[in-house]
Amino acid sequence: MTSWKKWTSALLAAGIIVGSGAVWQDNSVQAASVTSKVTAPTDVTLKSAGKTLTQKGLLLGGSTWVSLTAVKDVAGGTLTYNAKTKEYSLTAANNTMKISLADGEPTLRVNNYYPNVEAKLIKGRLYIPFSAMRDYLGVQGSWNGKTKTLALSKVEQNSVKVKAATVKVSIKNAEVDIQYPQVSGLASDEAEAAINKVLKDEVDTFVADFKKQTAEYGSATADRPYAFESTYVVTYNENGVLGLVTQRYEDYAGAHGMTTRTGHTFALDTGKELSLDDVLQNNKAMRETLGKKVGEQLKARGGYLEGYNGLNKDQDFYVTPTGVVVFFQLYEYTAYAEGFPEFPFTYKELLPKGAEPFSGVTSEK
Repeated sequence: MTSWKKWTSALLAAGIIVGSGAVWQDNSVQAASVTSKVTAPTDVTLKSAGKTLTQKGLLLGGSTWVSLTAVKDVAGGTLTYNAKTKEYSLTAANNTMKISLADGEPTLRVNNYYPNVEAKLIKGRLYIPFSAMRDYLGVQGSWNGKTKTLALSKVEQNSVKVKAATVKVSIKNAEVDIQYPQVSGLASDEAEAAINKVLKDEVDTFVADFKKQTAEYGSATADRPYAFESTYVVTYNENGVLGLVTQRYEDYAGAHGMTTRTGHTFALDTGKELSLDDVLQNNKAMRETLGKKVGEQLKARGGYLEGYNGLNKDQDFYVTPTGVVVFFQLYEYTAYAEGFPEFPFTYKELLPKGAEPFSGVTSEK
């Protein structure tokens, strides 16, 4: 790993750049997090397809943890280990979760994107929190507090493939690693082309800007190169809707690099990119309520720089299996050290009673 990536990875893993949004869990599993006050690991029975798994989960630190091998058994996909880099890779549900042990302590990323999630190495075995399984690997669970049993099953996801495409850029003394998502397998060729165009146009714009900036700043040096990196993560893939977060990192040998993020929510039947208003089913009252709640939380947290007057017209957000996360860019309303301010809300909080997420915006159910 190059020096600038090590530096960036350390910041991301520490949560300085990732923001401090809450980790999502199914309500059925959250009971384990809320009611547990144990300080030592407690065994959790794991079940899948009605059968008890030989491996045990753990109740630790107020969260339910599952070993990486057990995750693979339920999620399917592939699990590999690179002895040279000391890195495990688990591919499932259009994401690749990588856990590196190169620096001793586990460092977790998904498609080179660093979520606010940690892995633990316990008695020689790697564990991840259940929330990470649900958010990124397509596994849901049902928690039984009395028996301390977690029943796991795969989520029924859309029939769409999301693969990383790359852009080759050669600039002297610049380290460039560009990966962006492209979709395939949709029933509509027009919808597929529309989604891919949005994602390709976005990365092309940033590549052009990077080339322009490097030309204006002049040549970098070999010991402090410029850097440009882009990546993505799939955050939702159900009910005919695909959710992603794309991320770009730029460093022109200044005090620190700069990271930007974009949330994308697409209806797979039409290729339309959904706005926050679409997700809220055009409920103006709820949008106003949401804006007030976000403002209260934003102003109460450290590093607030003032200026918030409500949600933006084209508000940044992304969707997850359990709700919507509203977020802001670095420096938008908070100091750099605060990272990306994130504010999660469940669908139950945002939608009318009995309403299904994305009803009325897609015909695929």
